[in-house]
Amino acid sequence: MTSRESPIAGLTRALAAHGFVYRGRNTDSWLTFGGSLTAEGTIHAIQLAVQPEGRELPRIVLESIPAELRPIAPHLGSNGGLCYAMAGSIVLDVFDIAGQTLACVDRAQQILSSMLRGELIADLEEEFFAYWNGDFCFMDLRQSSHDRVECIIAKRHQQGRVAVFVTNDRMRTLSKIAAFGAHEDDSIHATVRRIKTDAKPRPLASDWPPRTVRDVLHWQGLLDMSCRRKLDRHVTEVFKSGQHWMLCVIESPKLPYAFWIDFTKFRRVKGARRVTQAREFVYGAEVTPVSCVRVDNQYIVERAAPDRASLMKRRIAVVGCGTIGGYLAELVVKAGAGSDGGVLTLVDNDVLLPQNIGRHRLGFDSILKNKAVALAEEMSRNMPGADIRALPVDCMQADLAGFDIVVNATGEEALGHLLTSKLLAPRFVPSLTVWIEGPGTVVRALLRDTHAAACTRCMSSSDRRPLYAAIEGEMPTLLAGQGCESLYVPFPATASVQAACLATEILTDWAGGVTSPRLRTRVLDARFLKGAADQNPPSLIGCPACGT
Repeated sequence: MTSRESPIAGLTRALAAHGFVYRGRNTDSWLTFGGSLTAEGTIHAIQLAVQPEGRELPRIVLESIPAELRPIAPHLGSNGGLCYAMAGSIVLDVFDIAGQTLACVDRAQQILSSMLRGELIADLEEEFFAYWNGDFCFMDLRQSSHDRVECIIAKRHQQGRVAVFVTNDRMRTLSKIAAFGAHEDDSIHATVRRIKTDAKPRPLASDWPPRTVRDVLHWQGLLDMSCRRKLDRHVTEVFKSGQHWMLCVIESPKLPYAFWIDFTKFRRVKGARRVTQAREFVYGAEVTPVSCVRVDNQYIVERAAPDRASLMKRRIAVVGCGTIGGYLAELVVKAGAGSDGGVLTLVDNDVLLPQNIGRHRLGFDSILKNKAVALAEEMSRNMPGADIRALPVDCMQADLAGFDIVVNATGEEALGHLLTSKLLAPRFVPSLTVWIEGPGTVVRALLRDTHAAACTRCMSSSDRRPLYAAIEGEMPTLLAGQGCESLYVPFPATASVQAACLATEILTDWAGGVTSPRLRTRVLDARFLKGAADQNPPSLIGCPACGT
């Protein structure tokens, strides 16, 4: 491209050199070209569309789908659109639109050749859900559960849109429906059946998608004859029971997929429910594909961090629902606390005051509410179905013996020492203390999961000299406020968030069996260097707090 040539002119010239003809702009204002790909010795006419600024991958559509690729093929849409690369898989160079467009055309030519050679047929399994689409069905099921499930039809307020939920815990799902801004529509009833299969789903090479129960049974018989037989039995039973609608959920090794069966037009047919005729009516019933979307807490938690342990099934108490505890509660809930049989208990006897809002997870609507109660309500809205409880009492009066771990997020050193002693009897309870030092200079956390591990009192010698300095040199001191009664240490909400992040990382490590290093420090102020390295400090003999 010459120095005075515009990017679009350069693109047109470069494509023309490869046989492409400019056709104008489409409805999206993309530049369109006519040209061809050569694959397996055959020329295939294509339409090429290029985003003028080069911010998106060019679109390539075959003008005629080869017979070898009909009626369905991997990486090919029903309109001939060729999927030659995933969005985000290629770093686009907006300063060389012509070069990247030609590279994409070359890549598309390679993919088309592989398709024609049959080398990508296995990709149909991976792409199945691109061909099996429809309205969403929200699956709120514990994956280990084999309970009988039910179908709840929900309608969004004012919008009138219907959403379908499949659940094995009605109350849990109703809480999610309410959070979804919807309510149950009890005027619509449907029966749901789950059929498990070991077969990976893939579309048929013909007659796709299935339109009737007969089509579905034929398809399933090719994938898994056992699944076909179970499906046949379930569908016939539901039809004979008099139901108008049935939702079939096929639980495959990839993901669940489902379809509606509509029996309504056969209900008034005389004799339709007799055994001799039922099957013929069943087989002719229309089916509609449904896209299953998991909304169970296990999936929500584990999808974000599949390689890390979650906090599900654990009994966790967070003591202190202030600036650290507020953000910590949100993070541990997202890590699974309170889900799948676990419990998250928030302990605080204080109320939220207006001056707290600048660095607190809660907002103006929670002013003068008890922090634990308001935070539990907020977290329950964010993760419906999780068991999140408020304990609005002084932590020294609370029964903490039944928890798997107690997190001290109060930031009060003296209270922390008392809490350490409290957690020794009637049985030892592991604890994690998290705090901020200086005006947001450092965040630190200390895990005490055994009697031999240090408590926060063990961080200093008997004459109160620090044994594990947070930074090199002296910690800065800064107070703000008016008068001795309202003085406080100022630090931004970002420091609280980072403290909560550090604590959550240690908790998930602990849940996965990793406890070292127990003392961890993160320096937030770039003017300072870390003092003591992250390590496993031992308890001090004669420590008045941990009793060793």
